Amino acid sequence: MRLSVLHVTLAQALFAPRAIALIGASGDAAKHTARPLRFLRKHGYAGRIVPINASRSEVLGERAWPSLAEAPGEIDHAFVMTSGESVEHALEECGARGIPVVTILSGGFADAGAEGAARQARLVARARALGVRLVGPNSMGVIDIPGRVPLTVNAVLEIDALPAGTTSVVSQSGAMLGTVLSRGAPRGLGFSKLISVGNEADLGVGELVDILADDPATQVVLLFLETVRDSARLAAAARKASAAGKPVVAYKLGRSRLGEALARSHTGALAGADAAVDAYFRDCGILRVELLETLIEIAPLLCGRSPPRLSHAARVAVLTTTGGGAASVVDRMGMLRLETVVPDASLRARLGALGVPNLDSPIIDLTMAATDKRYADVLETLLDSPACDAVLAVVGSSAQFHPQLAIEP
Repeated sequence: MRLSVLHVTLAQALFAPRAIALIGASGDAAKHTARPLRFLRKHGYAGRIVPINASRSEVLGERAWPSLAEAPGEIDHAFVMTSGESVEHALEECGARGIPVVTILSGGFADAGAEGAARQARLVARARALGVRLVGPNSMGVIDIPGRVPLTVNAVLEIDALPAGTTSVVSQSGAMLGTVLSRGAPRGLGFSKLISVGNEADLGVGELVDILADDPATQVVLLFLETVRDSARLAAAARKASAAGKPVVAYKLGRSRLGEALARSHTGALAGADAAVDAYFRDCGILRVELLETLIEIAPLLCGRSPPRLSHAARVAVLTTTGGGAASVVDRMGMLRLETVVPDASLRARLGALGVPNLDSPIIDLTMAATDKRYADVLETLLDSPACDAVLAVVGSSAQFHPQLAIEP
């Protein structure tokens, strides 16, 4: 019997499902296939949970059904945790019930060679015929922290409380969702939606970024990428997000030959030449970061801001209270092809009026002349100058012993 699911958008079925089916839910709390049920209850999911287990009538104290056909009510999202040929059978049951979104944990598809890729192609073709959208295969799930929808097997959800925020994450590595959450929580960094796309057989990074561009709970989008499968779709989505004032930031593997090979083996990805990827990101306005730590920590800096689209190398003014510290920063900037601004005549005149010496250097060093007011006045002058695209303020040890000066000089 096919039940019609009314008035449910793709975004709602993904992130705010009214009922979730857990196909293959285990009654053994130690197994990873028991985690979604535990996590949904632990973190306060308000909708119906429908465990499906062919051999048990009860799973972790919850009523279970032997098949989807026997389960009651409409279901918006199914999480398939079975393996082998049973995945195809589960998809057929989901289609028969009119379930709009199916997330597939199981691997053995495009991540498992030519035979697996053929299985995946058949799975996608059947899903399209049934009108079902797929996340995965090889996906660890979907999480909406503010909405209390932790539909995942990722062990990071054992954390008692996850801070909510306005940063969303789309990752081609399911485990990296746990890394982002576990590293972000101690820093007080909150997240909104997190999606493990797996093999991207159907729903991919580009379409999900497009959805997040329309999501009022998302202000910054972070991407953990092994490859770019649909470059046109992602570029259009990134430009849409940027136009909405939502920066898109990517950390992409495959800079080295070994990294490229590992990325290819993980999800069946083709990583692509790194220089071409750099150019592609610049063209569509995606900010690329070199370190995973940067990906995790950059979101608060970008919230409500968009990186400027410049036709020239970024001109950066350096304001410091430590000459040595600033020199190390300038050295790093040079490696990143950022241009350090030497004040022009107009800017020298304005800074000179504030009592700033040595204006023929690319580093504006206030070490011997710094006061709270002078630092603030110089910073405002640099921020107002059309000769600068950005200002890098190096505070030195004051950041440790007088943190208020670093935040509100």
